[in-house]
Amino acid sequence: MKIYELIRYGMNRLKDCNIAEAETDAELLWLHVSQMDKTKLLLEKGQEAEKALEQEYLSLIEKRSQRIPLQYITGIAGFMGMDFHTAKDVLIPRMDTETLVMKALELIKNCKTDFPKVLDLCCGSGCIGISVKKLSDKCHVTLADISDAALALTKENAMVLGASCDVIKSDLFEKINDRYDFIISNPPYIESDVIESLMPEVRNYEPRLALDGSSDGLVFYRRIIWDAAKYLKDDGYVLFEIGNNQAEDVQHLLVDAGYDDIHVIKDLCGNDRVVYGHYRI
Repeated sequence: MKIYELIRYGMNRLKDCNIAEAETDAELLWLHVSQMDKTKLLLEKGQEAEKALEQEYLSLIEKRSQRIPLQYITGIAGFMGMDFHTAKDVLIPRMDTETLVMKALELIKNCKTDFPKVLDLCCGSGCIGISVKKLSDKCHVTLADISDAALALTKENAMVLGASCDVIKSDLFEKINDRYDFIISNPPYIESDVIESLMPEVRNYEPRLALDGSSDGLVFYRRIIWDAAKYLKDDGYVLFEIGNNQAEDVQHLLVDAGYDDIHVIKDLCGNDRVVYGHYRI
């Protein structure tokens, strides 16, 4: 089978399974299997596919047809221009979260402290804290999570990407003993009874531990906001990723806990995505 015919077969197979990004995913799986780039694919798509590559590709198409996330199949997720390794028990990095990183980098750049300390709480794959470290040469980053799988993946990503960070196993602030200029978090924030309505890739494969924010989706925001004061330096900031219907609630939590200079940032799709606030001791 010619390469373009193989990719077309993969696309149609995925379309039959109601996968919205069937065309893109079919091509990306071929690029993954063949180690081609898009230019080489364009030049060689009329050639016969090697039998071994064809069989491997068809195997991955079948995995994707079962709604296994593409990033778990390839083992890679792009984030902030870098390739982060993925693992089945760890939340997949998402483009929406880049909004949080960009805001954090802006605040760090304007920080009066020469070498500010940053805590990435509920770090998952490490994509937030590692990106901050890689894209800002003036900060010390600590990453914390309760999940052993997440911590192992964070350490792997930090090593592969050459980011010097501290990694701590901690149930939120349980094992945190320092004060930070910035506490950044993308905590679980989906309402418990909404999870079953999510797309199969999320509800069936991504870890519930990283998704479930309790009945109203706000339990981790409450815990972090009220406890963070003990771990923030004077003039420190907390920054959160939020669900697109949670901005008002999270702002109120920050106000009630004594934070000021509270702002909401929208993502590229125009949805509320980040809330941050300033704390004075």
